[in-house]
Amino acid sequence: MSFVNKHLARTLEQQHKRSVRGLFLKIQDLNNECLLLRKRLEQHIDLTHYKDAVAYVDQFVSYTSILNLKFVTNTQNLEVVVLHALLLEHIIANEKAHSLEYESNLLQGYIQEIFALNDHAATLFSNHKEKLLRYIENQTI
Repeated sequence: MSFVNKHLARTLEQQHKRSVRGLFLKIQDLNNECLLLRKRLEQHIDLTHYKDAVAYVDQFVSYTSILNLKFVTNTQNLEVVVLHALLLEHIIANEKAHSLEYESNLLQGYIQEIFALNDHAATLFSNHKEKLLRYIENQTI
């Protein structure tokens, strides 16, 4: 009986580790998708107009910038991917010069995938959105 309990516990632990590892890999994939989308947007926009939004997001990115994501601690972090998507949403919403309908649709798909990762992601997104807008408003005063 004891062997069965130990075996069951080990099996459950391994299964949990695989699911957690899968979650982190999914976050990393979404961060990479956001990175590719941002690089696509950079061809059509002047990123210096969004320096305040980038500065807000950079507060939550360790050792580097959102514009140059490195390190597993950033690429596999739920908060960083939420902020990355929020930054892209802010850029697309404020960009009037070009039609970015395709990019906007891609981003909405990414945001839905982020929300599906965790129950906390949607709340995190809305909280950071309010704080980002307040931060930008305070920087322009």
